[in-house]
Amino acid sequence: MLLRQPWTFGTNIKDRDYLFRDQPFETLAEVLSAAVRAVGRPSTKFLIEPKQGQYGDHDPLLKELKCTRPAWWVRLDRPLLDTFFNGISGIRAQYYMDPYRGRRQNLLLISVLTDELIQIAAAKEPSVDIAFMRRSLAQPSAKVWISEKDIHGKKIIRASDLGLDEESIQNDWLDTARRVKSGAYPGEDYRLYSAALSGVRAPIPDQLEIKGAWITGAKKREYVTPDKRDRDCQIFMFGFS
Repeated sequence: MLLRQPWTFGTNIKDRDYLFRDQPFETLAEVLSAAVRAVGRPSTKFLIEPKQGQYGDHDPLLKELKCTRPAWWVRLDRPLLDTFFNGISGIRAQYYMDPYRGRRQNLLLISVLTDELIQIAAAKEPSVDIAFMRRSLAQPSAKVWISEKDIHGKKIIRASDLGLDEESIQNDWLDTARRVKSGAYPGEDYRLYSAALSGVRAPIPDQLEIKGAWITGAKKREYVTPDKRDRDCQIFMFGFS
């Protein structure tokens, strides 16, 4: 079993005592589910990706296979989202312990959110295929994360800001981030290992982001883009993917 350093915080984490609260992730999942139910449709954005059918260039197979997925962004209380993303019992802390544990907890949270998310989507878009949404959310690559943009569209983690932050999250990811800044990972390795520069940061989000798996148009099967096929391990190793 891999021994990891304790999950601790540096001096940048001020007036955020809730991050230190140790609780079962199952409890946090129920709190998040209740919060999503409470804010409901007015605080939730829903769409089917790709938006307006505009596929990006990073994986041509998405377009070739006519993949689609449902996506939700839910505005929630910032301390709750902070706890979910950065807390010692939050989603990244689950992945930090074990990538398989992280995946299990991710899917657990999706399972308790699914019915409410589908109700919200159906209310916003009555023509949406409920069976498609349920199938997409049930796949292993479905994910709950934070929105990396705030409600105004501004990125809360920007590549241009990624200096070495040694005073937010302090654990194995910080050691990796230090090695990145020392030049230990040149070339292609830099692209992979530099995720630790984001992993040690503790941004305060304002939206919960839920994305189902990509589902192919013809055979209705899950499709995972190559850059996300080891997502669980990326988060385990670096805190980000």
